[in-house]
Amino acid sequence: MDNHNLINVLFEKSNRIPQDGFVVLLFTGLFQYGLLTLGISIILILSYFLFKEKKGPKKYKNKHGNEIIERGHESYVMPEEYLKTGASYKIFLRNNTDKIVTIKDKFTLGPNEDKVFLFVDTDSISFDIGAEIYFGEYGLEISDKKSQIAGIGGEYWEKYNVPNNVEYGFVIVPKGEGDIATK
Repeated sequence: MDNHNLINVLFEKSNRIPQDGFVVLLFTGLFQYGLLTLGISIILILSYFLFKEKKGPKKYKNKHGNEIIERGHESYVMPEEYLKTGASYKIFLRNNTDKIVTIKDKFTLGPNEDKVFLFVDTDSISFDIGAEIYFGEYGLEISDKKSQIAGIGGEYWEKYNVPNNVEYGFVIVPKGEGDIATK
């Protein structure tokens, strides 16, 4: 800025402002410090938004003991930790694919076949397609990298004629059509 005479040229072209050296120097200084102040203000504002964004999530527990985590506009519910007791649950499982699916060490389901069976909370269900259903830290959990397992309820409970004494229902579906999003 010191090597350029932009302000001097502007003063020379203007006939209204006296071309006194002090006036030119004053305007040059004000212009330079104005730019400096503007730059510092922009850095401060951007830093504020950066640190505001990195602020940690808000966490609290509801009346049921579940932990609620709020981050931005999204909220997550972390159920109270599940204590395995050896209790058994009735599970409905249906194969909606055109392939035979084997539940390791238990049974095989053909296409469009379903089965109700007892499942102990200390056990796990491993499928030959790579999925797994188990009772984990927070209750019944699914590990399904290919998204081939879908939980059922509501109208599907009636559509598949699931018995009333069944606690959980799942359907084996083609890759990518399950409940867990794939990458």
